[in-house]
Amino acid sequence: MDSFSQSPTDFFNGLDLAAPPIQPGPRSYKSRKYRPCDFCRARQVACKIDIAPPCQLCASHGRGCTFVERPKKKRRPNASIDDNGSSLAGSSDFDYLSDEYTDPDTLAQTQQQQQPFDAASQLSPGFIAQFSAQPFDTLQAHELSDQLSPTQGRHGSSQDDSPVYHTHDHFSYMQQNSGVRPLDSQSSRSARFIGETGESNPYLLRHYRYDLNDECTISKLTYRRIKSSANHNEIPGKGEPPVVFMLADDSLASKGEPRIEDCVLAKAREDVEAMFTEAEGIRLIGLFSRFVYPYFPIISKGEMFPGGTISPAALQSLPLSLLSALYATALPFMLYDDLLATTIVHNPPPAHQLFRISWLAIQHELHTPRLATLQACLLLLQRAPTNRYTTDTAWKPSLVGWTVSLAQSMGLTRECGDWTSIPQWETALRKRLWYGVFIMDKWASLGAGMPSHIHTDDFDVLPLSDVDMEPSADASSSSLPGLVEVESGPHFRLLAELTFILSDIMSQYYTLRATQRTSKDFMLSLDLARPLRTRLKAWNDSLPPALSLRHSERVDSRGMARLSGNHALSLAYIVATMTLFRALLRPLENLSSVEEEDHGIVGSRLAVRAGAKECAKEVVEFVENLGRGALDAFWHSWSRANFAIASSFLMQLLVTSESEQESTEINDLVGRWRWAMRIGSGSTGNGLMSLGLLRLDGLLLENGTAQPGGS
Repeated sequence: MDSFSQSPTDFFNGLDLAAPPIQPGPRSYKSRKYRPCDFCRARQVACKIDIAPPCQLCASHGRGCTFVERPKKKRRPNASIDDNGSSLAGSSDFDYLSDEYTDPDTLAQTQQQQQPFDAASQLSPGFIAQFSAQPFDTLQAHELSDQLSPTQGRHGSSQDDSPVYHTHDHFSYMQQNSGVRPLDSQSSRSARFIGETGESNPYLLRHYRYDLNDECTISKLTYRRIKSSANHNEIPGKGEPPVVFMLADDSLASKGEPRIEDCVLAKAREDVEAMFTEAEGIRLIGLFSRFVYPYFPIISKGEMFPGGTISPAALQSLPLSLLSALYATALPFMLYDDLLATTIVHNPPPAHQLFRISWLAIQHELHTPRLATLQACLLLLQRAPTNRYTTDTAWKPSLVGWTVSLAQSMGLTRECGDWTSIPQWETALRKRLWYGVFIMDKWASLGAGMPSHIHTDDFDVLPLSDVDMEPSADASSSSLPGLVEVESGPHFRLLAELTFILSDIMSQYYTLRATQRTSKDFMLSLDLARPLRTRLKAWNDSLPPALSLRHSERVDSRGMARLSGNHALSLAYIVATMTLFRALLRPLENLSSVEEEDHGIVGSRLAVRAGAKECAKEVVEFVENLGRGALDAFWHSWSRANFAIASSFLMQLLVTSESEQESTEINDLVGRWRWAMRIGSGSTGNGLMSLGLLRLDGLLLENGTAQPGGS
């Protein structure tokens, strides 16, 4: 028996197992008791079982041979005669029918869905594959079944080859409960979104003949159309722009270059497995769920933890890129696990080695990317700096660009909340992933001083809602109760909302052309700032008390500080406000003598500087109040650049002081800021403030205001 054999209870659930020996050759009449399997019934072909399931067709496609579907009431369709005198059921060369068995009810349903008649809708794989050696219209079902023997295994293919779905255990579980097949659950095919201008025209693809799974297979390419609640009842070829994905067999990219040798990847997998025991790996994933996921929910907890915790089988099924990135991201929190704090804490595997392995696997997966590839890229972008005192190399903004491109190729730029062709958990994950990419792109671009890769005209994803979010980790489930901040659920949604405002600030002031327009026009800059400042204030006013800017450090009943990553959100708000004031400060240095004497402009100039100083005070007080529960929590990687931006902002106010009194006031703020960062940089190992402190010390030294030996 081949590798796809399963126990009888898997194949014959609810059926009588006392079946007589099956004679070789095509079956003749089959009663209801020995009806064809679900796949053969759907494909309308003879179900040939040599001794025991799987049948020949299921074996050739690598599918489980199931007998779940109930028999349908049969109505024999009208037969038509082709020019050669052959009897054909229906008019399409896409319908593979057999003399041994047909499911007329399915055929009638398909014919009914084709009304009203449209000539373009008759396009089928037979028409598209007209240059193949054996046309579709001459390949009968029994010939197909004979040609594909069970020995071909899961990699067997033909012109009639349908998608090979080898889902992981958790995907199978979700699929059974949702009744809808996930788009990203196929181990041998990757899904790619069909854009408007490519060689595959989605407006042509909408006219193809799709089966009951909304799929049309041409050789090793399968096109899957996506239905939504808005267009579910529309006539094919009408209505909204079509959403179509191409599911390409991985074998088509087997010669893609550059690539990583399989032996290298196998060795890398062995290295990761040697670093941790199975129990340690499960606990590391648990740490990620507790300390990182609430602030960066780019995985599906329902998919990865169907029983509340990840199973050893699910752990082994994770792609190498994602597995090693999850381990590396969770390593800084190993002290907060009772087992890991006694096993690997004295000699932990280096996180940089895990990230290297993740990047190695990503390079291989880029030819056939999955959502896991994108998730690994995002975690790689969240890694702590390798050098606390230097900016990121050009590799990081390049990775941001690759990540954005991956998200676009996977169709994450499209609103999927009303899609009915994929499970709800997958639509929610796709939206969270898109906003993970959006957030990373905007804040990384801000910190690097580079243009953003994402433009608002290129996506239509609706803002996140509570429906798109999964429950955060329960602090009571921790081995150290009360350790995790409970009020972390809205963090990611609020961060996405704030990032929208930041994106508009950057597009209004910091693109090349916007800079040319606003850097010398103070009144234009003011006019653009008013609605943006209003939006920032409204966002801040909408925060729940636990996430407010001046909330104190949370402790549990025993007085233990809770780790809270929400302070990264507070810092992001302050820096977004700073970014707006930086744009308003630019034209003040370019005012003409006439403008400097204009009373209206003078009043506005004073108001801008007063607002900028208030923003500076806010960030100083924010850092002064950071406790250990905040510093040791998860911080988004771009927070490091935000601290450096704040240092630059304070120094800009200092060197542009308009009076001695103002200079003294700001110099006092700079001293407090410097001391607070020294305290913060010394109490945490993540290097958050090291770059900002170095920049500040350098600027003070250059400005001649460095203070020896003290604050």
